[in-house]
Amino acid sequence: MSEEPRPLTVGVFPASAHAAAPRLLAALEEAYPVRFEARGEGELSDLDAVLELGCSAGAAEGAARAGRPALRMLVAEAPERGEPAVQTLGTGDLLDRPLRGVELPDARLAPALGAAEPAAEGAAVLASYGGIPTWTRRGKHEEALLFPAELGPKEALRERLCEHRSAALLPLVHFLRRLTTGGTRQPAEPLASLVFDDPNLHWPTYGFVDLAALAAHARAHGYHAGLAMVPLDAWYAHPRALRALRESDGALSLLVHGNDHYGGELGRLHDGAEALAQAAQALRRVRAFERRTGLRVERVMVPPHEQCSQAAATALRRCGFEALTVTQPFPWLGDGGRSWLAHPPEAGPLVGWHPVDYAEGLPVLLRHPIVGRSLPEMSLRAFLGQPLILYGHQSDLDEGGLDVLIAAAADVERLGPARWSSLGEIAAAARAATPVAGAPAADAVDPELVPPPRRRPLAVPRRILSEGRDRLSPLLSRAS
Repeated sequence: MSEEPRPLTVGVFPASAHAAAPRLLAALEEAYPVRFEARGEGELSDLDAVLELGCSAGAAEGAARAGRPALRMLVAEAPERGEPAVQTLGTGDLLDRPLRGVELPDARLAPALGAAEPAAEGAAVLASYGGIPTWTRRGKHEEALLFPAELGPKEALRERLCEHRSAALLPLVHFLRRLTTGGTRQPAEPLASLVFDDPNLHWPTYGFVDLAALAAHARAHGYHAGLAMVPLDAWYAHPRALRALRESDGALSLLVHGNDHYGGELGRLHDGAEALAQAAQALRRVRAFERRTGLRVERVMVPPHEQCSQAAATALRRCGFEALTVTQPFPWLGDGGRSWLAHPPEAGPLVGWHPVDYAEGLPVLLRHPIVGRSLPEMSLRAFLGQPLILYGHQSDLDEGGLDVLIAAAADVERLGPARWSSLGEIAAAARAATPVAGAPAADAVDPELVPPPRRRPLAVPRRILSEGRDRLSPLLSRAS
């Protein structure tokens, strides 16, 4: 068995800066094969790189002259004040592809602009604000205006690299990634998919979604669209709807959307036995649909209303679901105004950092809305090697029709040529890139042997009303 390569040693100057940020540096050591060491003036021996925090440039310049990569960061980021300043990243190949030309807002940038220094002669400007360089590189020497403050005790590293805050951490992460890959690695082409919640195959159309037109459009423009179907609806499929799926040549796929779509049903499941019953019934309905139609349904759960309890996540894994796709890694912790990155302590600071998270052992693929999508957030996800899963509903096509999807796909392609895939394929690739720590418990069950859940007398009427409202959407829109 080959030994793991030794982590690269990064000297932190001055030594007091190392002592001031133990949680931040520990999180970065967990994310990348590096070890940070506190160093004092002149202590450059045995270092692979130098990180200098503060206005003195001695250590960074000395390291760069000696041929070692060095990053000098001038000013500690302050608490948020005022309006966000929008930092514009460069377009050259010194930046990873998903970052080129991106505009990233950060309210902590403007207060530090007075400390910015002119770019050195011959330096490439990697980021700027209003003509003021905020991140430059010359040879092996980089300079950035801000350096990140210490992480809070429960803070995730990803909260420092998000759509509203990135100016301090991004240069450091970019530097460490280039350092640990020899400066050659670019993120792999992003895996991408579009998802519509709710459509079923009862008719060739579902609201503003025409299945045959969507299939032809997806093939013509090179994207993939998943249809999250409610298992309660799987009792019938119209022949023309089936034909559209079969003739899509893999451009369309089917996913699982709850069980009855009884509101945020998965979020209300706190009893393990009832959660297992609901998950098993959903799979039994899906299997019966597959036997009747010959179509495959991906074993990826799309929880209605983004709600999923711990008990439901455990039950889904035990029944054989391969992944969950939601807007937050631990959906039962994101209510009450808490961050979308809220996580249990044992999850550690790298929640939302890797291609996939694991909630109760079930892979979680993060997704993002089609309408109102954030280009900064999408660029950072692509930079981190995360899949780009954009989701919406049939009503999102009301005004722009399928052109809405052309625009969304174009935004994905701006970040690098994407590999459009089904969520089943994305889940498999993400699991391979980020394997779960430790073997999951051997508690799998056969869904066929699980007793049915308690009856919901209103489930069918509620679903009929919901589907009827969606199907009437085009008529109501024209009438208005």
